[in-house]
Amino acid sequence: MKSIIVAYDVDRTIGLEGRLPWEGRVPADMQHFKTLTNGHPVIMGRRTFDSLPEAYRPLPNRQNIVMSLSATAIKGVEIARSLDEAYEIADEDPFIIGGADVYRQALPTVDRVYVTEIVARTIGGDAFFPKLPKEEWEISDVKDFQPDDRNSLAYSFLTYDRRNPIQ
Repeated sequence: MKSIIVAYDVDRTIGLEGRLPWEGRVPADMQHFKTLTNGHPVIMGRRTFDSLPEAYRPLPNRQNIVMSLSATAIKGVEIARSLDEAYEIADEDPFIIGGADVYRQALPTVDRVYVTEIVARTIGGDAFFPKLPKEEWEISDVKDFQPDDRNSLAYSFLTYDRRNPIQ
């Protein structure tokens, strides 16, 4: 199964100047990401790869595939020139992890979207996740969380499944 994993705010903002707007404020999102993607291929754009903290590049215990037209080699990473090539390289059950352009390309090809919705509004956001049409997607799981001593913002984990899975 091909999946997207994404975190966005109430306006579907996923980025601000190449970083997560709520960075460090919702560590539960990073743990959720790690738990779901551990042992699976992750497909991302070059800017997303570059935005990862250097200590976590490439993401450990995952097959890292970076989509890039210009990159020739990145240590510990496989390079794909297109989403189709990335899927061919991926071992099995890949996760698309961003950025916005890669999400837009991948959305018609996936059957599941894992969302962390951050209850916040980003001023000046410059990257967004597209809306999931209700006629194509349904929520199969929701878990809501209030701020606590580790997470300063409320958030929800949602799982969307495609109503008519791709054959």
